[in-house]
Amino acid sequence: MLIVALLAACAEEDPEATRRDGGATDAGGGQPSDGGGATDGDGAVDCGDYDFPGNGDNADCESLAGNYQPGADDDWPTCISDDGEYHPFQKSVSSTARVAAFEEIAELLFAGETPSAEDFTDARLAYAVDEGLDSRVARREDEHYPPAPEACRDLTPEEQQEYADRCVGPARIQPILNDAFARGMSGEEPRENAARIEAALLWFLYLSVHKEATTCTTTPADCDSSWAYYTGGEPIEEPLGLGRAVHRHSEQAHHATFDGILAVRCWRDLDNPTGPAEDLELRDAAIGQMDRALLRGVALLVRARFERLARACEDERPPLWAFLQILGPVLDREASARDEDAAGALRDELARDDPNAVDTAAAISAIDAIFPCP
Repeated sequence: MLIVALLAACAEEDPEATRRDGGATDAGGGQPSDGGGATDGDGAVDCGDYDFPGNGDNADCESLAGNYQPGADDDWPTCISDDGEYHPFQKSVSSTARVAAFEEIAELLFAGETPSAEDFTDARLAYAVDEGLDSRVARREDEHYPPAPEACRDLTPEEQQEYADRCVGPARIQPILNDAFARGMSGEEPRENAARIEAALLWFLYLSVHKEATTCTTTPADCDSSWAYYTGGEPIEEPLGLGRAVHRHSEQAHHATFDGILAVRCWRDLDNPTGPAEDLELRDAAIGQMDRALLRGVALLVRARFERLARACEDERPPLWAFLQILGPVLDREASARDEDAAGALRDELARDDPNAVDTAAAISAIDAIFPCP
């Protein structure tokens, strides 16, 4: 997902790593780096010598007991997902158009030369299309947190800020995007603002996968939106958007996430599929399986940027840091619940004002400790 133009001045790229893949252009995963970048014989850092450590698969990981596995001899009853395919409730899923808009924005801002002011204007138009990304960012709630007194879209801006964890779309993500688009259209810091837009939209897509699976409790078609926000409505081996990025970094995490999405669809097939769900224990098991796997995928996106930061040329660091300071903290809620010490170490690095002062090895080690498996 790194802006490819950043590398042209100082790196001879791995050709596979430079192709556009929904913003994911780095490898991620593998073992932690030494945090100091590649060096020559005298110990000086060669900022252009990138290491591509392979994918983020972890051979030590096993599926948790109780996880749904399509077609396997598990504890789940036979259901519609057992053939390994997602079967939509509806023929048309509007969320696919929003992921297509993400791809259009990626083509303009994340995957070529330094974007121009006109590129930002065109990307802003793709973002703001009627019933598109902007309309959903403006009302996106994070279902990991308790609900606000009313739907976030019905609250005042001041009330949204009061419940910012829950009202994360209007309170946090939308201001980042509006500011980055405005600054980019004025020609200010194009690479940094493109990176901010990329990170904020990936944040939105992650939350949307989880949110739509949760609201599928009362609206079965929302399961379709959860699937579409991850895959873009495309086959599992050729996903778009967030799914493409995760797949690029880890086939293991990608397929585990898709199994979780199939678990959600299986739950809804078994649990009153034409009306409100009743088996909330099975629902929570399915959504938990999906969310754990997807968090591993998001963690690998963050990890890969730290890997690049460790080896970045001076002019590459600000965009990398702009991305990390937005997507990195998305991990903190779950990280703090799993391992407060490691979460604190990651927070400390993400809080630094100067990317040159970041201990990338410490950040990578923390991520590996907190999110080892999907």
